[in-house]
Amino acid sequence: MKQKRWRCTVCGEIFEGDAPPAPCPVCGAGADAFVAEAAPAAQRWKCTVCGEIFEGDAPPAPCPVCGAGADAFVAEAAPAAQRWKCTVCGEIFEGDAPPAPCPVCGAGADAFVAEKEAPGGVLGGSDSRFVIVGGGGAGLAAAKAIREVDRTAKVTLVCGEGVIPYNRPGLSRLVAEGAGFESVALEPYDWYGGQQIELVCDARVERIDPQRREALLSDGRALPYTALLLAAGANAFCPVKAGPGAPPVRVLRSFADAAALLEDVRPGVSAVVVGGGILGLEAAMALHRRGAKVRVVELAQRILSIQADAFVSGRIEQALRALGMEVDTGVSVSAVEADGAHLSDGRVLPAEVVLVSAGIRSELGLAQALGLALGRGICVDASMRTSLPGIYAAGDCAEFEGRVAGLWGAALEMGRTAGRAMCGHEAAYRPPVPATAFEAPGISLFAVGSVNGEGLQTVERRDDEAGVYRKLALRNGRLVGVLMLGRPAGGAAAIAAVERGASLQDALGLLAQQAEKA
Repeated sequence: MKQKRWRCTVCGEIFEGDAPPAPCPVCGAGADAFVAEAAPAAQRWKCTVCGEIFEGDAPPAPCPVCGAGADAFVAEAAPAAQRWKCTVCGEIFEGDAPPAPCPVCGAGADAFVAEKEAPGGVLGGSDSRFVIVGGGGAGLAAAKAIREVDRTAKVTLVCGEGVIPYNRPGLSRLVAEGAGFESVALEPYDWYGGQQIELVCDARVERIDPQRREALLSDGRALPYTALLLAAGANAFCPVKAGPGAPPVRVLRSFADAAALLEDVRPGVSAVVVGGGILGLEAAMALHRRGAKVRVVELAQRILSIQADAFVSGRIEQALRALGMEVDTGVSVSAVEADGAHLSDGRVLPAEVVLVSAGIRSELGLAQALGLALGRGICVDASMRTSLPGIYAAGDCAEFEGRVAGLWGAALEMGRTAGRAMCGHEAAYRPPVPATAFEAPGISLFAVGSVNGEGLQTVERRDDEAGVYRKLALRNGRLVGVLMLGRPAGGAAAIAAVERGASLQDALGLLAQQAEKA
């Protein structure tokens, strides 16, 4: 009987046995850091005489069907799995059906569309070297895109956080559930070996030499490159500072941030969340689920001022209060002192931990040293090229047409575009329509595009008894936003309608469909 395989989610090593080793012999992680690992897929062999396919470590000899010898067999690739794209976060999954809900953003099955097959690969001949600086969503998307069109180039992914790429939008869920790193890892550790993608988790890129085309690591190594991608992401913006003896002021941008927050939060702790946007509310819900007494402080006059209109913001605030949370709007945290969080209106809120969700700032250190053209981010063209030959940028560190998107879906699309362009393929980035899905007790929100602003024509449908609200927003007769509260359905259709700028007549048809599904 074959022994079970166990993978350590911290260091990635695989062990065999009836139970995982504890602690891990490599990195010392505990037994709860291990997950059961599936056995590697069996090799498939095709007989070129009769066409039959067999599985095994080696081809059967002779062929059980036609009697051909072992030299008549060729290795056969596994059949391509169906690909499903989440239209909210942009992630692509494989399987007979889309995952529901989306493991990254939580969107429902109706937010998925069947994705066309991956571009065909170049089976040999390329000796290119690609270095990707940053192991976030954009970096991993670029590595996957490279492998879809070039099977033999050397691909090195330098993960600056010391861990393999993970689902950053899933950090709030990790905090809520108290889960381990394996719950947010985007791919298992051994997947990278199977794709021949070299991971560097124990060093950072400290300097780039564009003349020699080398990335110099903190451990002294030099990585030569044909093309290099800057995908170092962004840092959390934290304008709130802790005074002497004050409770900790945290952000939730990295896995390390999530681990630190879990150390601070226990049932009954008073937690102040600074920021009432979508990420702030997701973090607030996570702390609430951990048993904390949560208070949200938002500078704007209402929460979710970007994703929702005034009516929906009010309803969501009511739902949060019904859960036992407090909400303060039109006010900011001016300081965090030993006695609590000081507000701009003079009040002092009890606080044993303060969590700030106030946006991001692009990571520009390497780009500044290179002298790249910069705005708020690294300026790129539609192929993600920077102002220096051979250097590309993607994700939260990149600025396209004067804007840093700061969205997971945009980072993925940028990464895919950069990966193909680095291989010499035609690729042009098209910014995705922003979409948000937010689920919590008493709250079911789906928002696409823009539903606020001057000069919008709006159509609303509301059923207070059913708790359902639908809103269409049009500019110059074309659909620019859809807002759904209460049993949202047809997310992919709503996104597609905004992308094509549906007419009023078509938009009204979409509204009718939503009402029927609700």
